Amino acid sequence: MGSVESLYLYKLARDKSPAGQKDFAKSISDVFLEHYPSLTKRERHLMYDILQQTVHQAEMGLRQNVAKRLAQTAGVPRELAKLLANDEIEVAFPILTMSDALLDEDLIEIIHSRSVEHQLAVTKRPTVSELVSDAIVKKGEEDVIRSLLLNPNSKISSTTVEYLVDESKRLTSLQEPILRREDLDPELCERMFTWVSSALRLYILDNYELDPDFVSSVIEDAAEDVKKAKPNNPAKRAPEKRLVEELKEDGLMEPEIMVQILEDGDVRLFISMFQNYTGLSDSMIMEMLQDRDGTGLAIACKAAQLDKPIFSSIYAHSYKAKRGGVKIRRQEINKMLGRYDLMSEQAAEKVVGRWHENVAYKEAIRELEL
Repeated sequence: MGSVESLYLYKLARDKSPAGQKDFAKSISDVFLEHYPSLTKRERHLMYDILQQTVHQAEMGLRQNVAKRLAQTAGVPRELAKLLANDEIEVAFPILTMSDALLDEDLIEIIHSRSVEHQLAVTKRPTVSELVSDAIVKKGEEDVIRSLLLNPNSKISSTTVEYLVDESKRLTSLQEPILRREDLDPELCERMFTWVSSALRLYILDNYELDPDFVSSVIEDAAEDVKKAKPNNPAKRAPEKRLVEELKEDGLMEPEIMVQILEDGDVRLFISMFQNYTGLSDSMIMEMLQDRDGTGLAIACKAAQLDKPIFSSIYAHSYKAKRGGVKIRRQEINKMLGRYDLMSEQAAEKVVGRWHENVAYKEAIRELEL
């Protein structure tokens, strides 16, 4: 800094009026940002001391710039970092996400006393300790906990993870982040398999080794729950479509359960469930199931984003029903799976659109573009 600049700052420092103090804070911040690379160690410590006393009086934009500079600087005094970390989130964010000047106890204090946005910023740090993670979870903000789980470098105690697994039954947004953590205990994963969505069940099956008998029992139990939801007296039976709505509300509207319903022989309920995914009429779905060629079924499944194992199971069960219990040959299954793979979602959706336009079932299939 030049002598003229130093003299100017000295005069501003002596001006104790609010306007003078504001000008001094601005000037100090400007000098810090402009001359930081050339400041000596002694000058930096002096500047830190002055900033700690004055930076809160600077304009928001200046405070933001100072915080950005300090966030990536080693040796920043803890008290100055705490001051900025407790500022408005626009100022605090870079300090909370990057500064190593803050201790765990500082972060925990901020979690307890500042906004949800401040908590979210803490979850994005390069590392988050178990103590800080526990404080975040105890605070109970769902979006913040989800952000913490998504940080692969956050350390979370086994006790806290187990608590979050149980909570994920209620807070469904936590399920996927929990399952994608590399440190998840397989036993907890198996516990979650009983209540997560079909998509997450597929993720679990792809990434964890579960007992096949356990998997089958879970799906069978879910299908049994669907059956119990149906009134026993046919004369008083609720319409199938209304039952499907109730199943959706209860979280039982999943492809695996739909397949189990078909396997158990409840074709009417299966058709209503399949209709929920495809939007096709009852008669169209029945024609599809009775068709010896599974192309129409493959098209409907592809357009509805029902994956290959689901299509394969539906096709195999409908094939068996049409042929008096004769199981489909592996060669035939592979042929239809190959056709499923060849068609694009867009091409399948185009054919389904033609069905919605009341174009004949077979005629629309002939328009399929492979």
